[in-house]
Amino acid sequence: MKLKNYVYCALDFSDLNQTLNFTDKIFKHIGGVKVGLEFFVKYGIEGVLKIKNFGIPIFLDLKLHDIPNTVKKTTENILKIQPHLLTIHLTGGSEMIKQVCSVKADTKIIGVTMLTSLDRNDLKACGVEIPESKFVENLTNLGFKSGIDGIVSSPLELTNLKKKFGNSLIYVTPGIRLNENKKNDQKRVSSPGQAVVNGSSLLVIGRPITTSPNPIKSIEKILGNIRESLESRN
Repeated sequence: MKLKNYVYCALDFSDLNQTLNFTDKIFKHIGGVKVGLEFFVKYGIEGVLKIKNFGIPIFLDLKLHDIPNTVKKTTENILKIQPHLLTIHLTGGSEMIKQVCSVKADTKIIGVTMLTSLDRNDLKACGVEIPESKFVENLTNLGFKSGIDGIVSSPLELTNLKKKFGNSLIYVTPGIRLNENKKNDQKRVSSPGQAVVNGSSLLVIGRPITTSPNPIKSIEKILGNIRESLESRN
């Protein structure tokens, strides 16, 4: 696997031209792009198609979560643009997951476990008394049994999940920072190299690239960090 294929840049912009210009600048240096709600709500399917013209895999991160039939019908509409990956919330339950997976075609359905902006205190506030790692494991197991292709988790849960589910899932990892002190609104973070060593299949990286004065140089640093970590492991 080429190192650049680990890196999906999160295009968290609200302006179409800014998004397209930035994609044009970096798309040859990364494995794919992540398009989220901020962009999709404003520009919809037509906006995503403009990004798709670059010929790069698209991770459509909409985190769908509703009653099973609604999410299934929504997925069917989205599949017209054939994103490489599409996210749903695993807390939507087994029936919702199964309904989506029954219509997924060639798109990989990725289940969101616990947002990296949350921690143990947030779980307790919702009445959940188990640790983050167990909560994420339980949701991953639910998704796995219901036909999910992969999961989104923080880097901190990766080692445990990889031991339990092996290579049967795609492991998508947000919360990636070269400088782990710069967490922004993320609470559970890791360096890119450590996440890959722990088992990540795909790193979603936004602000370390998109707010950089030199995005290409930042991508090269990320790839260098992955390379060094893999070499150290071996």
